Amino acid sequence: MVQKIGIDFGTTNSLISVVTHQNKIKSFTEKDRPHPSVVHYEGERVICGIKAKNKLEQNTIGIHGTAVRGPKKFLGKDAINVGGVIKNPKEVVSNLMSFLIEHAKEEDEDVIADLKHAVVTIPVAMDGRGRQALREAFLDSGILIESFVHEPLAALYGYYKDLDDTENAVLRDEGQLILVFDWGGGTLDLTLCQIKNGNIVQILNKGNNKIGGDYLDEAILKYVEEHHAEKFGWTEESQKSRNPSMRARLLEECERAKITLSKRTEAPIFIPEYYNAEGDEAEIDCWLSRKNLDDISKPLINAGLREIDEILSPEQADVDRQCISLCLATGGMVNMPAIKQGLRELFGVSALHVSDKGDRIISEGAAWIAKDNAALSLAKPIELVEARNSLLTLIPEGTLLPKRGNTQKTQQALYCADPRDGKAVLSFKRAQMVGKTATADRRTSIGNLVIPVNKDFPPLKERIDVDVQIDDNLIMKVNAKSLDENIPQELNIYDMEFSIQVANGSTEKKKQPKTIKGIGEKLGVAVRSNVTHIDTDWHLVPGELLKLFNDKNPYLKKPLTEEQRLEELYYKPCSNCGAQWKIGCCSA
Repeated sequence: MVQKIGIDFGTTNSLISVVTHQNKIKSFTEKDRPHPSVVHYEGERVICGIKAKNKLEQNTIGIHGTAVRGPKKFLGKDAINVGGVIKNPKEVVSNLMSFLIEHAKEEDEDVIADLKHAVVTIPVAMDGRGRQALREAFLDSGILIESFVHEPLAALYGYYKDLDDTENAVLRDEGQLILVFDWGGGTLDLTLCQIKNGNIVQILNKGNNKIGGDYLDEAILKYVEEHHAEKFGWTEESQKSRNPSMRARLLEECERAKITLSKRTEAPIFIPEYYNAEGDEAEIDCWLSRKNLDDISKPLINAGLREIDEILSPEQADVDRQCISLCLATGGMVNMPAIKQGLRELFGVSALHVSDKGDRIISEGAAWIAKDNAALSLAKPIELVEARNSLLTLIPEGTLLPKRGNTQKTQQALYCADPRDGKAVLSFKRAQMVGKTATADRRTSIGNLVIPVNKDFPPLKERIDVDVQIDDNLIMKVNAKSLDENIPQELNIYDMEFSIQVANGSTEKKKQPKTIKGIGEKLGVAVRSNVTHIDTDWHLVPGELLKLFNDKNPYLKKPLTEEQRLEELYYKPCSNCGAQWKIGCCSA
């Protein structure tokens, strides 16, 4: 059997994990911490990880001279300028992955003999272009991505696998709502999930890349420098300059102190020869207290906790906090006492679980997914809006999504109900909440495609062939054309939500999804769809158009519904002025 690994390729840190033959999880850390996602170039020499990070003067994501921090952010671009050298971002990612592989092999070659097959975690916001570029970059470093999985799903999978009885725990939580609160160095990601039929199902996602832990490190550094200047009475004019590379060292000390203060009330920060000055003025020497850290971090923490209210608000999930049975807190930031206390106040002690392995649970979850060969499936049905806002289920929820080298395909024949403007509008939607697929339930629009049709054709006569394909990069590609105009149109949809099975059992018999019909008053459609999948659905044709058809084709006359008769009346020209019915007409 091929041994598969899990890889958490993060913006700030990256990690490889594997489930050993003894069914134990192992993560290949450095000094018990994940590897910084930093690549530094010195001529032909490539330096990665902590050694590369120690050379950085800035703690922000991006390109800093000859170094790249967070190369994942640049995937999808053709080229980046790194210290005057033009590089493809895929090359930088490949360099980092090669480093992680070599480090893992050096640490335990027996456990990890084959590193070719991996389940790789991705942020919820990464689109199909980024996933495709990531697959190619990993391939350059010898890694075959068997499947992608969103980071929150991997974290929750890892949480359940750490429990004594995984399957019973999942079945116990059947129907429950779970919030994954992942606060790392680069971003804060929130994902609302539900356990349904033994599956972890994504409901709603929200992210903020402006309040990551890196911003706190910068705030601590600023506080330390200001405290030092105040201690020695420096003014703006007398401020001393830093010695080269010292800012990078202070950033590292600030991060270390932040971690230390999760368990202690004080932490020392000492950097000799930080400034170009004499005696004690040259060195940074101070103690940072937990109260200092709380004061520094308060604006950032408050902003992060407000994200919870936003994702649960009536405008988004419309879920009361009391309905959340579990808040799984992961990431390096959540060990801060102030954040823990804030989460306790929101969810209570019983519903909150702060992972004691927050910096590796995503990687370990991916490794368990790889070991269990767990497959992703579609969390919510993909629907096509028909004329008069009826809904056709195009891809049912629970549809298994393809792994490496495979695709999922479906076809649909449609008919244009109103060809007068020469366009057929295909509007794709999905339900906003899991299990909420009634006609009046909220929908999220995920894409529109306009197909040229022959405007002189009668309604319901020109067929539109639609081919839908989901590839192994989890991109939904729609190709469509009308048979008369024959002008192919293409649409790529990247915004899909997934589920993954943890338990084999189920508390209820699974029901096959059904095609949904009816008029949705809360759909909020931006464009009016004018297609249908049945060429006999004459009740979907606008009343005034059907009247014209009947007048031209008396032997093919179709009966009008009450709604169509009203439409025909509204659009009937005024006998005096010739205008269609409207306020201001001479007969109004």
